[in-house]
Amino acid sequence: MTEQLEKSIEQILEKAKSLHLDLQNERSRSASLSLEIDKMKAELFTATEREFMLSTEIETLKSALQIAENKVVEVPVQTIGKREEEIEELVKEIEYCIEQLKK
Repeated sequence: MTEQLEKSIEQILEKAKSLHLDLQNERSRSASLSLEIDKMKAELFTATEREFMLSTEIETLKSALQIAENKVVEVPVQTIGKREEEIEELVKEIEYCIEQLKK
């Protein structure tokens, strides 16, 4: 029975060593994951800051665009057409005057 007791004690010691090793591995993994979480939190903070800055810049640009749009003067299409007609009339008048001078 002592031999069996010694075997049981050895098995328990082996399991305890195995559990201890597993615990050390999990602690190491947990520390690694904690570092990764901290890194990702820092990246998130940086991205959030950048997003805020870009949002502010977008709003500024929208305001500038709105101001620029309000300053735009639209030229009616009819005015351009009228000018062309006036130019044609002047050309005809000049041609008529030249013809009269030739006579």
